[in-house]
Parts: sequence; structure tokens; C-alpha cells
Amino acid sequence: MGQKIPPLEALQDEIDKRVAAGESEEDVSLAVIEDFEKSAATVNARTTPLVPASGIVVTGAGILAKRGGEGDAATAVALIAMAFALIGLGFLATALFTHAGRPNVGFAPTRADLPFVHDRLVKKESNAQVGSVLTFLGFLILVIVIL
Repeated sequence: MGQKIPPLEALQDEIDKRVAAGESEEDVSLAVIEDFEKSAATVNARTTPLVPASGIVVTGAGILAKRGGEGDAATAVALIAMAFALIGLGFLATALFTHAGRPNVGFAPTRADLPFVHDRLVKKESNAQVGSVLTFLGFLILVIVIL
């Protein structure tokens, strides 16, 4: 399971509370965005090992599909496993390359940057989860073909 990302409204309310408590809006916005950047790095750390795993599933399914001799059903199921793994690989790669941090490098982040960062982190996390599930399904289908 992935990390829980709070809704944007909850983040805005939390910032309002912290600003009302005496913290500067710049410092609070910076802290929230830095937390999102750390969360994005966590997504990368969790999903990076799955990229080569998807490649292994694709390779194994390709070998089984080319091997033949077990009938058209086994070949079709191996091709389905390959499709799941390839689609999962696409989602994982998208998650890895989705930027979920400060929209402008070199400038201090502001409260106006929060929607961008929030939306990108949500997209990154959802792509990672979909890619993980599809790769796992491809692996399970491949195991079924092997057995």
C-alpha cells in the first residue's frame, strides 16, 4: 500500500492554523513542499526495483510464448502476462519520471505552489500503485503458465 496523501483543503487548513499560531507563511509552505518532495523520493525508492522485475516478467512470458509446444492456450496466457507487465512497466516508468516537487527551481516555494505539488504527488503515487498491481498480476499469470 502507498502513502496517504491528505486532501489539498486539509493542507490549506493546516497552513492557516500554523500561520495563525505565529509561523511565517513562507516557512510553513516550504516545510509542506519539502515534505512532499521527501514523499516523492519515497515513491521512487519503493517502485524502482519493480522496473527490472517487470522486465523479467516480460522476458519470461516472451520465452514461454515463443517456446510453443504446450498449445495455443499457454501461449495466449503468456502473452496476457506480458501485456500486464508491459502496461505495468509503463505506469512505473511514468511514476518514476513524474516530478512532484517545487515547480520553480531557484525560487522560494509559495503557498500558490501547493496545488501543483499536491496534484503531481497524487499522480505519481497513483501511477506507482497501478504499475505495481499490473506487474504483480503479470507475474501471477506467468506463474500460472509455468505451473
